[in-house]
Amino acid sequence: MTLDRPVLHHVGIVVPDEAEAAAQMAILGLHEDYRGYVPEFGALCIFVAGNGASPVEFVIPDEGTVLAKFNKGMGGLHHLAYVVASLDEKAAELEAAGMRLLEAKHVKGAGAFYCNFLSPIYTRGLTIEYIELVG
Repeated sequence: MTLDRPVLHHVGIVVPDEAEAAAQMAILGLHEDYRGYVPEFGALCIFVAGNGASPVEFVIPDEGTVLAKFNKGMGGLHHLAYVVASLDEKAAELEAAGMRLLEAKHVKGAGAFYCNFLSPIYTRGLTIEYIELVG
């Protein structure tokens, strides 16, 4: 994939458990496409598809993790994820602009990608995930 600008990959929503993810999928007319566990974040990630919509990721955090405390434990919209050509190039671009990604090392995501996050301190409260596709 040749990218001249980031492309939306998914919208991440934190929910407390799989039952809530299933309920949200039913409301939105979506179905599970695939899932994976990301140990670095202590979270089960369920990616959904349906009705021609952009993919949604339901993030189900383990108890006691930082994500479990997101939005005072209520969950909700957590991040917008964008595909970039290179995470290293994106990190260098952000650093040149005085910003840093949250993780010192890119993390293997719940799908065929690596990811890293831009802190919400740079974006008025919105977390941005950058994704580099692999394979």
